[in-house]
Amino acid sequence: MVSSVNIRGTTRLIGIIGDPIAQAKSPAAVNPLFAARGADIVSVPLHVPAKELAIIWAGLKAIPNLVGFGITLPHKQTAIDLCDSLDPVAARVGAVNFVRRERDGSFRGYQFDGKGFVRGLQSKGIAIKGRNALIVGAGGASVAIAFALVEAGANSITVSNRTFDKAEALAETVNADFGKRVAKAGNPEPEAGQLVVNATSLGLQDTDALPLDPDLLQPGMTLAEVIAQPETTRLLAMAAAKGVETHSGMHMITGQAGLTVDHICELWA
Repeated sequence: MVSSVNIRGTTRLIGIIGDPIAQAKSPAAVNPLFAARGADIVSVPLHVPAKELAIIWAGLKAIPNLVGFGITLPHKQTAIDLCDSLDPVAARVGAVNFVRRERDGSFRGYQFDGKGFVRGLQSKGIAIKGRNALIVGAGGASVAIAFALVEAGANSITVSNRTFDKAEALAETVNADFGKRVAKAGNPEPEAGQLVVNATSLGLQDTDALPLDPDLLQPGMTLAEVIAQPETTRLLAMAAAKGVETHSGMHMITGQAGLTVDHICELWA
């Protein structure tokens, strides 16, 4: 926890930017990892309204002891044009969820959504290899997760989105990158045994519409969230009541936390 961290004048900072930001869980996830390594680095949440992103970005870059920051909704795709350079995964996905200050002071964008999500699944022993997956949503996290699931051995990916063209574009991007037809656009209708991923922001509020019909969820499926706050969304609770295996978005945060700390400590610990 942040309260256990000894903050000094020498302490380096990493942030997490988003709009809203009250739901951010990454500071609580990464600060104990920095402390365990003896790194004089702490993470703090930073509320960055979407319309002020470019201005605040310039301010972050001007703070020498800020050595990086995570990025959450709605900045993941708009931030990509503000980075000085991109890790190949971020360039391929077209979205950034972590920025590191390089030794020359430049900001390099990385993409840990997909790898963090897969790490989270693997940490709980949830099968990916040979399995069909349904991803609801076609934003930056969806793209990253689709790539990472295919790399981890998923048999097929179906992408569903309110805008069908966006789902089709995501599927074609994945197919072109892997050189095979492994992804397609479809309806948010889970099928037997699928890994079902809610990669939308629906669920942050109890009053949100559900991203899919919970009556279609059946035992043998896995329902995984990218939302970490609340830790148990209304959809997860409904799925669990039906005997469906559930997976909180907190596990994705934990997976990303390890990647974040590795990358920051590589240069700044």
